[in-house]
Amino acid sequence: MVLEQKYDIRDFTHFVAGDRSKKDVFKGKHFNVAVICLDSGYEIPPHDEPYDVFFYVVSGKGIFTAGHKQWDTGAGSMVFAPAGVRGIKCTERLTVLGIQQPH
Repeated sequence: MVLEQKYDIRDFTHFVAGDRSKKDVFKGKHFNVAVICLDSGYEIPPHDEPYDVFFYVVSGKGIFTAGHKQWDTGAGSMVFAPAGVRGIKCTERLTVLGIQQPH
């Protein structure tokens, strides 16, 4: 049973020099939430994933790939990436909230 709860994104934000970190915030029956932090210059190359994700850029800048499309993003940007090919290239220290199908 999941009880109501308030979360603070700062509790899940953690940067690793030259790398990325991912912390699960919530895992539920209908969706999962994770905070992904990428250091400047880090890239998650385009790769295949079997689930949908809705990304919200909290801070920083990056280039998001979903399928055959790419977008420059900054704080406040939102990207929907359906199951399939996706990737992220960080151009300025990036904090992203990912809301995804359970998997």
